Amino acid sequence: PFLIGVSMHMQVNIRKGGKMTPLPDLLARLLEELAHLEALLEEERQAIAALSPLPVYWRRVPCGKSCRRCPHGPYPYLRVKKEGKWRWQYLGKGWQPPEGFARPREFRERLARYRALLRRREELLERLERAGEILRGVK
Repeated sequence: PFLIGVSMHMQVNIRKGGKMTPLPDLLARLLEELAHLEALLEEERQAIAALSPLPVYWRRVPCGKSCRRCPHGPYPYLRVKKEGKWRWQYLGKGWQPPEGFARPREFRERLARYRALLRRREELLERLERAGEILRGVK
């Protein structure tokens, strides 16, 4: 529910709720929130890694297509040695800690929080993309 208005001076405003917000201010707030979210994601990644008995790496990887959002992720990987070479082994989207894990409840809670932060990050990226499209349409 956004209402977009363009003034005679080509200033783009967004009405959200009852107040008009200049689009550059909205973009700055979204970018600030995105930076904060990235810091929270890194914190959660480190906390998850500390809880895991395996050396799990969280990697951002390109999808192989020419999309604007590459790289995607981060996704959980193990670093394994195969045939004398180090390789990355993808653990899967629904990866869970191994059986006999020391603190599985805390791990699952952290992982759920991490995934919620990832969803919020995707929402922010979509909003930023829409705002950028609006700005390109005005110019």
